[in-house]
Amino acid sequence: MTKCHLIIFCVFLTLLPGCKPKPQGPSLSELGSHSKAAQQARFESYAQELATLPLQEALLRQYEMLDDAETDSTRWREVTSMQEHFFLDPNSPFRNEELYLPVAERIVASPLTSDTERERALWVVPRLRLNRLGRPAADFPFTLRNGRPTSLYETIDLHPAAQHTLLFFSNPGCPNCKEITETLMADAEMSAQIASGKLLVVNIYPDEDLDAWYDYLPHYPADWVCGYDPDQLINSDTLYWIRAIPSLYLLDEEKRVVRKDAPLEVILVDCKQR
Repeated sequence: MTKCHLIIFCVFLTLLPGCKPKPQGPSLSELGSHSKAAQQARFESYAQELATLPLQEALLRQYEMLDDAETDSTRWREVTSMQEHFFLDPNSPFRNEELYLPVAERIVASPLTSDTERERALWVVPRLRLNRLGRPAADFPFTLRNGRPTSLYETIDLHPAAQHTLLFFSNPGCPNCKEITETLMADAEMSAQIASGKLLVVNIYPDEDLDAWYDYLPHYPADWVCGYDPDQLINSDTLYWIRAIPSLYLLDEEKRVVRKDAPLEVILVDCKQR
């Protein structure tokens, strides 16, 4: 995007009812003129800016970038690669499936896409559409630590005081899972919310080694709901797309998705603002 385009876009925003101009990040229309390190630094600034914007404004920025990148095959490859690295990689602190969905959809439709890239995007798109923000989370059955079968919705309904449900997909012995558990236990405000029932933690083991899971159970707080997926539905990618463990989802009192595979730091802010 050129400076001229930026000025026009800012003016356009000021004319929309209720809209105020937002600080604009660096233009990536000349992404290919920079080294790989410089490209990543510029895209990181862009990703940081999108994180401060309402979702619809962030999506508008994404559409603009894709429109611009699609005018040049080299720039298209560079931009789509950066988009995947920042918004889809499960290890990225900026991961955001809502922001990557329009990228994957454009990859499917673009004439600049190779057959291999299109085939992969066609596989990714329906998984990105699972459990969209603002929509009810998919229900699923699981088995409690005492062997009783239940489901996500039944569990939430049994805790009517919960303003949020933290859905925590974890594995026994996973270092990052252990870190999340310890952080939640050490945070006085979060511990108080859990103890009062305002925050419900549903901790699900999605894999098959039940002996290891039962051995590790004493490491989880007694006031968490802990269970496992006996039918391996989670790993089927038909209800949830768990690309890496741990994975955290935050739901509201109506079981709608507030955060999807989000970093714990983001979820903590949401819970403490309530």
